[in-house]
Amino acid sequence: MFRALLILATLYDILKIVKVLFLVVLALALAFFSTSLFAEDWTTTDGTNYQNVRVVRVEDDAVTILYKDGGALVFLNKLPPDLQERFDYDPVKAKAAAEARAKADAENAQELQAEIQLANKLKREQQIADANSRTNSAAQSH
Repeated sequence: MFRALLILATLYDILKIVKVLFLVVLALALAFFSTSLFAEDWTTTDGTNYQNVRVVRVEDDAVTILYKDGGALVFLNKLPPDLQERFDYDPVKAKAAAEARAKADAENAQELQAEIQLANKLKREQQIADANSRTNSAAQSH
């Protein structure tokens, strides 16, 4: 009797392990295949093609996507009407968001230019200091 119970308990444990393994394999298969099952191809109104599109971020004026060849920021006004509807495209909100993006881009460009100029100035100053140091070392050795 005890032996029969031990066999049943062992079979029960084996079934639990098989069930867990099955669920793990199923989850991995779904994760692997879901990227190709749910990815779609887009063609914008200007003729640009994006294959295997996965949306990363949605904003009022654009969507950030990953696709076969990399990543892109696609403006909603360039998408066909069915995609515009899916992303709740509103031309008024899009215009405001695009203006805010342009302003932020201009500010970032100015900051970058200032950093480049500062880096160039520091580089020139270092070159002058190095040249002076070499000149002084040469004069002291004579």
